[in-house]
Amino acid sequence: MPFLEQLEQTYQDKELKILMINTRESKEHVESFIRRNDFSFSVLFDSDGKISEKFSVFGLPAAFIIDKQGKAVFRSIGYRNWNTEKMHATFNSIIEE
Repeated sequence: MPFLEQLEQTYQDKELKILMINTRESKEHVESFIRRNDFSFSVLFDSDGKISEKFSVFGLPAAFIIDKQGKAVFRSIGYRNWNTEKMHATFNSIIEE
């Protein structure tokens, strides 16, 4: 998750926000983890599974890039290195739209 924090910091002035959605651990456990690691990105708790259902999440981790209109324009299931030139180009393209 440090790579998510790095992305949050890199793009904080460019309207790109990182939102982690938790579907498994308790709110207390996750909040403690976020504080201990000094992460600044936001966490949404999907305790009833409605968000996972809406985005057809069938595997974890799942990641989406959502544009300014709220449309999922990129989807990834499983681990991905987000700190690559290709991903930065993708982020910048979406931000510039």
